[in-house]
Formats: sequence, C-alpha cells, structure tokens
Amino acid sequence: MIPSYALFALTACGLVTAAAQQPTVQITDGTVVGFTNNSIDNFLGIPYADTPERLRPPQRLSSPFGTLNGTAIPASCPQHPLIVDPEVFTQLPPEVSGPLLSSAIPPSVVSEDCLNLIIQRPSSTTPDSKLPVLFWIYGGGFATGSSVPYDYSTLIQESVALGQPMLVVRVNYRVGAFGFLPGKELQNDGSTNLGLRDQRLALEWVSENIAAFGGDPDKVTIWGESAGSLSVMYHALINNGNSTYRGKPLFRGGIMDSGAVFPAEAVDSPTAQGFFDNFSAAAGCGSEDALTCLRELPYEEFLNATAVIPGLFGPEAFRISFTPRPDPTDDFFPLSPEKAVQQRKIAPIPFLSGNQEDEGTMFALPLLNDTTSPLLVKQLKGLFHTAADDILERMISFYPTDPAAGSPFDTGSANELYPGFKRNSAVLGDLVFQFQKRASYIALDGLVPIWDYLSKYNKVDFLGTMHGSDLTLLQTQQPALPYKAVVQYYVNFINSLDPNVDIHGKYGKKLPHWPKWDKDERLSIYFLDNATVVAPDDDRKDAFEYFFGVQSELLF
Repeated sequence: MIPSYALFALTACGLVTAAAQQPTVQITDGTVVGFTNNSIDNFLGIPYADTPERLRPPQRLSSPFGTLNGTAIPASCPQHPLIVDPEVFTQLPPEVSGPLLSSAIPPSVVSEDCLNLIIQRPSSTTPDSKLPVLFWIYGGGFATGSSVPYDYSTLIQESVALGQPMLVVRVNYRVGAFGFLPGKELQNDGSTNLGLRDQRLALEWVSENIAAFGGDPDKVTIWGESAGSLSVMYHALINNGNSTYRGKPLFRGGIMDSGAVFPAEAVDSPTAQGFFDNFSAAAGCGSEDALTCLRELPYEEFLNATAVIPGLFGPEAFRISFTPRPDPTDDFFPLSPEKAVQQRKIAPIPFLSGNQEDEGTMFALPLLNDTTSPLLVKQLKGLFHTAADDILERMISFYPTDPAAGSPFDTGSANELYPGFKRNSAVLGDLVFQFQKRASYIALDGLVPIWDYLSKYNKVDFLGTMHGSDLTLLQTQQPALPYKAVVQYYVNFINSLDPNVDIHGKYGKKLPHWPKWDKDERLSIYFLDNATVVAPDDDRKDAFEYFFGVQSELLF
C-alpha cells in the first residue's frame, strides 16, 4: 500500500494519472477540480477561511477563489518538531526509537496560509447522494499535526462494500503557539483557543458547502484521535453545549479515539501566563505591546521561539503545554472541560469512544531517569503544575513497583525498558487517558449514549497496544480481525448513530452486540487480536476512585 503522503507527493509531481474527466464541484466560492484514484475522488487544499492573521481568530472567505487546483499537496500549518531532544530516543533500543523518530518527520509543505481541508468521496457520488459525512480532526498534542498523512480511501471503500457509503473531510487547523498560545494578552484581544476556532469555522464551512460534494450536512459525525479526540468532545462543549449554526446542529455524533478531556488551568493563570511571557521574551518581544510585536515578527523567529515552551518529548520529558484553556470572558470555551462535563453543558449527541490499552508507554519513554517514586512525583508535578505533592504521592501509591502490574499490561516481567518504566507507563496512561475518559462517562451517564472500547491487539515490544495503534490498524488493515470489527462498527455508527445497526436496521455480521456504557455495569467492547468480546471497564478500580475525587486538582 502506498502511504498517503507518498500518494499526494506523486500526485503533485504529476505521476499519478488523473481520470480523463477530473471530478469537478461548483460551490459558492468557486470551482474545485480534484482527481480520482482507486475509485475515490480527492479534492485537496480547499480553503475554508481567509489567510489567517497571526494570533487572530479565523475569518470566513471574503472573496471567491475562482478555479482551484485540488490535486496539489496542501500546506500544513507551522509547527515545531514533535521530538526536540532526539538524543533521548537514541538511548532506546532501535526497534523502539526507530518508528517513533520516523513518525516525527515534519510536513513537507508548510505555510501560515494553512486553513484548508481535504475531501474524499466514492467516485460514484453525485450532488444528490446525501452521504453521511465523517469530519476528521488529527492529533499531535495540539502542538503538531496535519491533515495530509491521513488517506481514508480504504475506509471509504469498506463503507461502500458494506452498503453504507460515506464521505470524509480532513481539516487543517493551527497548532502550537500559532493556534494555542495562552495569556491575558490573547484573552483581552478575544483571540484565545485559535486552533479550536479554526476547526469550528471548518465545520460551519461543511454545513454550507458539503451538499455540493454529495454529502448530507444533517449527517455529520466528528471524529478524531488524541488531540483530535479531545477536540471532538470540546466541540460538544463549546458555547455551553450549543452546537447549532443557522438553526441546525453542526454535527450529530462523535467518535473519540484516545482522548476525552484535559482539565486545564485558565488561559490567564500563572502557568499559562508563564508560557506567554517566556515565549515573548525568547522572541524578543518583551515590550509593553508584546502581542503586536509577536504578530509582526518574521515567521522563522516566531517559530523558533516555540522551543522555549516544554513539548511532548522535550528535554523536560513529557509535557502538555499547548491545549485549549478555559477563557471565562468568552462563551466559546468558558470552563475547564471536565467542569463543563460535570455540569452537563454538552450537545446531546451519541459518542463512540475508547482508548488503547497501553496509552502511556510512548510518553514514558523519555522518563529514563525517573526510576523512583519521588522522581515520578517530580515529573508529574511538571505535568500537573498546581497539584499538591501529597495528592500525587497518594495517586501513585496505587501502582505497584512490580513490572508485572505495569504497562504494557499482561506481559509479566517483560518489557521493563528501564527501572520503573512499566509503572510510569501505567500512571501516565491512566492519568492522561483512561481515567479522564471513565470520569467523563460517569458525569454524562444517562444524558448521552456512549459506546466504549479498549484496544488490546498489539504485541509490540516495550510499547504494547500503544497510543496511535488505532491509526496503524486503519492504515495497515492488520490484525485483520480487529480491523474488520472496528470498520464495521464505525461505519454503522456513522450511518445510524448505533454501532450495532446498519442503515437497513440489521445487526453487524458476526459481531457481538456492543452494549452502551452505564455507570452500573460499565461494559466495553475489547478489540483483541483474535476476538471481539464484551468486558467490564474496571481496570485499576482503587486508583480510579481516588482519581475521581481529585480530577479537578490535576490541571494541565
């Protein structure tokens, strides 16, 4: 299989032969010309906003674009390298470090003029098809990412084979300091959480334009992985749960892969303000009007200053600095997301949601020196800046030092990459992913339907079923059994809002019934390498019960 980025590169070089009659779509802003490959129409780089002004909210297209060549690689948004301290990873076994370092290659085409999207559809689609729409939001810790690498041609082909065809939209949005720089300066200017605002404007564009591509604007499902998964939840929380645009909901369902909420300090909190002040100083904008200075700064100087803000895999190890932060002066995102969930200020849509079993292994890799409980507490203090030491000490006390109890789970004493690795992995996986998800489910119990899953199909040394395994599953179609199950459940949900039921009202072929999650039984679907089974969502009960009581003390 040609990787998606390679396919787009070949297309841009003219090496992929387009059909004699290229697919062409007329919308209000102009004509979009795409290309067809393997019975899938592709339209690349469609602008959904004007060229963004740096550190300002996105604006709707103000003038037509004429005829757009939708066959060229679109620009990705500027971003600092995901791994800024590769030396740490060179200390790891090559079979662990190699794939991670290669996956951190930055996009080849980058520009601040990056607010564009990609549309893929079956080549048989007509303007009257009214296909359900899957709106994809990439991950990357709100610091990196691009729509370009994700080719969903095979997923669309599978939907056609299942008799439930669909259309996919992939959105680009600003990341890092360009999209999520916090601080009172941005708050006073009405320019907070810009990357999230980009996504929202793209959803509004879809509402207005997707019918011309054969999609149904009343049947939009938003889907994301990691930061994209968090974004799905956040769109259901934006404007205190009001998801309407021009009198209609922007979306009717959500699929969340590895991310529920990141409880966060306010956009003008001391922690967040410290990020802004350090960034401004590094950029040479420590003046009274730092915001104007940053907006006028040469691109490279602005980008390079990002290095002073701790990243996902920086010298400080695992950090989450760029994330949507509550801005109580603006109804767009006024509450920390766990608070909004607890107050049930959410759009009433169904969710299909879950995690990989070993979410924490990848993020524990740089913690080579954190081999004791005091060192782990210190590391967590850098992640949850205002958490009291006694809370963190109590939290990790639920995790045995015995490697057999750690992550990758169910691997006995194997895979202890360094002393404490499996314990560190278990703690990070739970505090950042597993427990945030379960706490959100409890808060929303009885309000919105939720189907939960856990992926347990990878046997990768040291990493297990790691963060991002679901993306690899869709790209490689391996292992075959969980791949087929995931695709069928997802396609059913996108079409009928129930993973068990296709648009004809029939249960999925040879798949177990997937029960809704509720706080009493807490049942999930487990995707194994050789089976799909129903099992309870009750791992590490005692640790979760303590976490549930202190969730709002653990703020990023």
